[in-house]
Amino acid sequence: MFNAKLYDFQTAHEENLLHKCADHEEMILCAPTGSGKTVLVCKFIDDYLDENPNTVFLWLCPGAGGLHKQSEDSFAETTSGIPYGDVYGFITEPDPRGHVFFINWDKINKKSNVVLREGERKDLMTKVLSCHNSNIDIFMLIDEEHKYRDTANEYIANIQPKHVLRISATPISQGDHVETIKDDEVISAGLIATGIAINEGVSRAIQENNNLDDDIRLLDLADKKRKEIQAEYDRLGLRIRPLVLIQFPNGSEEWIKRVKEALADMGYTENSGLVASWFSGDHPDHPEEIKKLDGQYAFLLFKQAIATGWDCPRAKILVKLREGGTERFNIQTVGRIRRMPLREHYDNDLIDNCYLYTLDSQFTEGLTSALNDSFYTYQYRRKQTAPNIVLTKETLDGSDRFAVNPEAVVKVVRATMLKECDLDHDGRLNKHEMEISKGYVFGTKLKTTAIEGVARTTHDMLSLNTIFGGEHQINNHDDGFIIRDAKRKIARAIGVDENISNNALRILFGPEDMQMSLLSEEEITFEREHKLLSDMTLREYNAFLVNNRDKLVDLFSEISENEIGEIKETGVLVSDWSIPPYQYYKQHKKMAATAIMGKNVFDNYGNNILIAPNRTVTEVEFERWCEGYDAVKHIYKNGDKGDEYFSIIYRKAFRRSNFYPDYIIQLENGDVWVIEAKGGMTADGSSNNIDGYAEKKFNALKAYAERVGGFKWGFVRAVGTQLYLSNTIWTEDMTNRNVWKPIEVFI
Repeated sequence: MFNAKLYDFQTAHEENLLHKCADHEEMILCAPTGSGKTVLVCKFIDDYLDENPNTVFLWLCPGAGGLHKQSEDSFAETTSGIPYGDVYGFITEPDPRGHVFFINWDKINKKSNVVLREGERKDLMTKVLSCHNSNIDIFMLIDEEHKYRDTANEYIANIQPKHVLRISATPISQGDHVETIKDDEVISAGLIATGIAINEGVSRAIQENNNLDDDIRLLDLADKKRKEIQAEYDRLGLRIRPLVLIQFPNGSEEWIKRVKEALADMGYTENSGLVASWFSGDHPDHPEEIKKLDGQYAFLLFKQAIATGWDCPRAKILVKLREGGTERFNIQTVGRIRRMPLREHYDNDLIDNCYLYTLDSQFTEGLTSALNDSFYTYQYRRKQTAPNIVLTKETLDGSDRFAVNPEAVVKVVRATMLKECDLDHDGRLNKHEMEISKGYVFGTKLKTTAIEGVARTTHDMLSLNTIFGGEHQINNHDDGFIIRDAKRKIARAIGVDENISNNALRILFGPEDMQMSLLSEEEITFEREHKLLSDMTLREYNAFLVNNRDKLVDLFSEISENEIGEIKETGVLVSDWSIPPYQYYKQHKKMAATAIMGKNVFDNYGNNILIAPNRTVTEVEFERWCEGYDAVKHIYKNGDKGDEYFSIIYRKAFRRSNFYPDYIIQLENGDVWVIEAKGGMTADGSSNNIDGYAEKKFNALKAYAERVGGFKWGFVRAVGTQLYLSNTIWTEDMTNRNVWKPIEVFI
């Protein structure tokens, strides 16, 4: 029995979901945080069980922030007479029909610290099989589905429930039916704030102070707003203490310490009883005070993990701190501050709005992907008639990431920078050349742009375009986390160890250490001969890395794709490879195969695998071509990562990686071909290949074939339904008929 009362809009959507169950297997409930999703779902379960008592509900929730316990407590408060429990209760319950079991994702997610041990995982699936054998329907609820979509899809494929209801404020999946609760419905009911004020007062603070002292300035503004709201609550006789949420990027222990020191300077020490932290292993002494409307805490510090499903109606202000300079802000987090504490408005913007302070300049929301979520993984068995193809496989024995010649990195980056920016061709650079040629920014101030305005809904935040700019003098200590973030991203782009990348940047652009006490004469000479800019101070150098991070990332990515540098190569493992006895492929879960691809080496390999985005256009056309082309006898689709798949080695600029060619086919005459599929040509004649390493992989496969022998090879690209092949040279230009020829010329 359902003991609570729904708002009219909740009742309408709950009834819609019940009716849709007759026509749809998988549904999405898309509703903003604060709209009462959990209570609505509790009513849905109660009504559904009245008509379908032979059903067991499995309610899967993230463990972060205790969401599974929140959902279970809400269910207990709003219903009576419906038995409920956890995953262990489901496993041990003799007759689970009519029950609801709340399952913490962290207990069953293989990628987390698994609490549900392998034997218990087997017990879970045994219980599922028992339900199927006993004709007990399983209804799966996927709460906060955007967090665990891949794991959810895996369990849906294995459990095979009768119905699935995915629940999220920002879903990233598409079901057969999406039931959307609009923000305006929830605002009209008084459940959430009437508006979201973003960076209120920040541009004025910049004008008054002529600078922006990084994210710490936001704490002052947030505290002033907290005091204004508190005064208004007091004036109205409301016993509510507004809470400021301070969100950190993951990691950043030094950043957390700095913020705590800033709060202490503002009068809020950790001993004041007004500041609480919710980090891994660091929870408040009195967590119940967070949720209480007049709880003692005024500030709550947290990271990303608690941003999902967490319930605190008095949270009114969010300060989102950055790790680097240009993060994207996920507007899902705004849901933490949108709830109205007493579920009513006061015709007073100050307390009817909520407040966000962030220097992030790009906002994103959960995006939907159409077919991607419709593909589930299934295991296929090799046919008894599959050919016994044996190839020599190569894999890296470890990684080349630490085997780079640091001087080679300097030389390659230096040559590329000179090619792009050396306008007077004197073998050196100056700031003016770099500013004119590529727009590099110099100086000792970090640049900031951000958004200011008021949005009615989270989606409206995406259309805000009121931008203010600020800057502040770099502090090598206080801005250290931003500087390190820039260095990490640059190193990742070129694919070398961060220490090697940092040293190369220092040699090329950094200030010369006049003492150089730790460097040899050879190292000193090398640095002086290869330095591109010799007049930057340490502060200028660090500001250069931060302000030009994106330009340097793009440059280093291009170098990784197009250049070859000297490395000290690690070993290569060589072994015989043959088609594995079993392999996993994704097939469309809704679209049954209309044809079995008879030439594929696996049983029941259907054409419901050959659907974008599960396969690229070229892959689909190639597999269809093989199926209908008399000369082809067998086709095998290789995996893209793993010891059981065929691989060779290819070179990037400063490291090597494993390369897994897409296909291995055998012809009627016994010839074996190794085929890689790439994007072809757009309507205007330009290449639509998106793999920046295509040429390097092409040359690697060519060299491998010449070195090992015993097979033929080619890169294949589709233009319309026609396939073109090359095994001589790589060019992006598909119109070059001396290179790209119809595949029938070769096979």
